[in-house]
Order: sequence, then structure tokens, then C-alpha cells
Amino acid sequence: MTNINHVFRVVTAFALAAAACGDAGSGPIDAATGVDDAADAAPDAAPEAIATINEAANPDLDLLFVVDNSGTMAAAQAAVAAAIPAMVQRLSTLPGGLPNLHVGVVSTNMGSGGVNIGGCSTASRPLGDNGYLQLNGCPGLTAPFLADLRDAGGGRQRNFTGELAPVLGCMVQLGTTGCGFEQPLEAMFQALQPGKNPGFLRADAMLAVVLVGDEDDCSATDSQLFGDPNGTIASPLGPRTSFRCFEFGVRCDNDPNPRMFGTRTGCVPRAGSPYVQSATRYVDFLRTLKPNASDLVVGGIIGAVDAQRTAVVAADPDDPTRPAVVPSCQGAHGSAYPGFRLATFLDSVLGHTSRSSICDGSYDAALAATAEQVRRAQGDPCIHQPLLDQRPDQPGVQVRCEVTHYTMVGGVRTDPVVLPECVGVPEVCWRIVSDPAACGDVPNAWRLTVDWAGPAPVDALVEARCEAQP
Repeated sequence: MTNINHVFRVVTAFALAAAACGDAGSGPIDAATGVDDAADAAPDAAPEAIATINEAANPDLDLLFVVDNSGTMAAAQAAVAAAIPAMVQRLSTLPGGLPNLHVGVVSTNMGSGGVNIGGCSTASRPLGDNGYLQLNGCPGLTAPFLADLRDAGGGRQRNFTGELAPVLGCMVQLGTTGCGFEQPLEAMFQALQPGKNPGFLRADAMLAVVLVGDEDDCSATDSQLFGDPNGTIASPLGPRTSFRCFEFGVRCDNDPNPRMFGTRTGCVPRAGSPYVQSATRYVDFLRTLKPNASDLVVGGIIGAVDAQRTAVVAADPDDPTRPAVVPSCQGAHGSAYPGFRLATFLDSVLGHTSRSSICDGSYDAALAATAEQVRRAQGDPCIHQPLLDQRPDQPGVQVRCEVTHYTMVGGVRTDPVVLPECVGVPEVCWRIVSDPAACGDVPNAWRLTVDWAGPAPVDALVEARCEAQP
């Protein structure tokens, strides 16, 4: 099941009682949960029906895939490749069509700080792939990343041969020879550093990041985590296995001895670890990189995390004297371990996020959900819920909506103006129309439109709150 966290700060449903008085309830949406704080205070609120017209919608999108290339990922990588057409199709439904794309792929292999561990560090590559874009030997590529841009004639200009989906599908299948201490957050961080991958990251473009992996993040502070190769259960670092990533990167409730076998709950990233980076480092980085939340989308296909954030520690199958975290899910592509750090990162990003289980049989819904978040960040005039007919005894459908025009200044909404419905109104007004070409996948193919009485302001954001069917 795909879990989508929509971070809209202002739009809420009409409360039925408030609607009768002509008032709409409003309140902030919690950035960690996606839950509207006003929803608890207004239990009688009608379901949301949201439509947004963003005349300043960003047509440029930088899309970065961060793919686990450790030994168990072959089937999952193939599933990602198979789902890319669903993502491209969804991106193609944006109001302006497929964005001006830059697409890159990096691995989770950040090495082991020069410590000799198979698949991680070598003498010439102590930091593994170190956030550099990977082409994976795919044919038809002429640059470290894909550029697929609109041209003035309505076509596309590309720096590769062939179609986008199959070429990208080849690129994400990075193989399984990478480091078993996966560091996806640090790989993302390094990939987006100034000058690291020249030309890929555009200052004014939207950024979308997709994290794919079957183990949690183990972004290390330095090489200390990978030392003591002969460590035992009694050693300060313990055995040199992935359990170190859990012990030093995650903290659970009432857990004085993480190496003890048993079940614990409330597992979250460990703050102040000397060995593993804080997840906050990466949240803050993205907020600095893209301060306007509408310019940031992050998706994760990761090991399942339940509502209690449960971890089970049991005997390592390779050595029953050692502790190991038990997989949290099993699927067609293998088993996966709970992604506590990655889940917290995704829940904390102030932007548009989606999170799915890597144990799902298909990733079509997961990648389409990330594309849908891009669509919502850019503005979505389609009305996705059936609206309540205020006068069912009358022909047609009479709806109740409050439509507000904002001016966007530096990504911030200012100067709100409530617009009237276009019923004998000569000034700027709104109407709902049927548009199967643009909104064929929503009830009645309804779309919000504004009669601007001239060219639309380039800095306009229009947002509708409508009373939906219960």
C-alpha cells in the first residue's frame, strides 16, 4: 500500500456547519504525518476536494534515483525498471506535459572510509561511488545524466538515443556488487553538492529524489564504524555486521542493551551517535537546498516500518552468538529490513513525500505516487473527489466552493483574494468545467478554471476548497 503525505499548509475541507455559514475551516498540516490539525477539531468536516491552479508552476524537474546496489537487490532493481513507464506516464499528465527533465542515478555505495571491506572500499576508491552519477554501461548515453527537454516546436530535445523509460530502466539496474553497509542519505547528500555532478542540479528546478533499498540507512560519520573486523559480541563495536548500523544509528524505547534478543518498539534515528550521521543532517540539507516546499519531492521504496516502529532482534543466521535485526517484510523480490531512519527522514522532509514497501510485488504505484506528488506540487486543477450537489432537485450539479487567488512572492503566498463564481459576474471569476483530455481520471472529468479577463498573472496561485460528498 502506498502511503502519500501531502504537505498543503492552507487547504482543508469545509466543515458542514461552517459551510452553512459561508465559512471554511482551515489549519496547518503536520509535516511529519500529513494530518491536518484542523481535522481533529472539525469531526463533521466533509471530505476534501482540492484543486489548484499554479500559473507559476515550475516546468523544470531534476530527478535523482538513489539505488541500493548490495548483494540482495537484483530483483528489486528489475522491479524499479519495470515501473518506470508508470512514472513517466504520470509525469506526462502534468498540465504542461512532461517536464524539462534531468535524470540521474547514484548508488548507495559510499565505501567504508578506506577500510578494506569487499564491495565497499578499494585503494583507489576509499569512498566507493561517492555520490557520482552512474551510467551503468547503458547504450545511447552521451552525458552522466539524462536530459529530456521541451523544444519550441512542441517536441523533445534529448542527450541520449532511444526512449526515456527503457534507457532509465537500464541505468537503475546497477547490479549487486556494492557495499553491504548502505548509505543512501549520504549518497544523496554528496550527489547534490555543488560541482559534484556538473550540470545535473539546476538552481531554479524542482528536485525529486527516489530512495530504493532493502536495508536501513547507515550513513557513517567516518571510518570508525567499519573498524575492528574481528569484533565479538563483547567488543565495543560488536561484530562487524549490518547490526552496527542498527545499534549505533537507531534508538528504541526502553532498550538499555540493543544487542539483547527480543522485540522493541518506538525505534527512531539515534541522535548524537559518534558513528552514524543524524537523519536531521539530511532533512536540513534539503530544506536549505530547496527552501520552497513546492520545489521538493521525495519518495522512498524501503523496508516496511509498522505503526509501532517495531524491531525484532534475534540470532544471526550466520552465527547464532551474534545479534541481527529480523526482516520486517517478505515479498516477491526478497526480504527487507525496517527502514527506521529512512522512514523518519521521509516523514520529516518539508515537501511532498511518498513512502512504499520494497516488499510490494510491483512498484508501479510507488513511482506513480512520486510523480503524482510532482503533479500536486506544480498545481493540479483536476477535482479528485465527487462534489456534493447542493440542489439535487435542480438540473445539473450545483457545488459549493471557496476559491482564493494568492500572489506568489519568493515561494510565499501573499495578498489572498476570494474569487466569485462565474454566474453573471463580469470580473475575474471561477468555474468548474468538464475536461476529459486533462482530467479524464477523476470523477466527471471536472477541472477548476479561472476566467482572468485577460492574460493570467504569472505569479498567481489559485486554490479551491469544495464541499465533497460524504
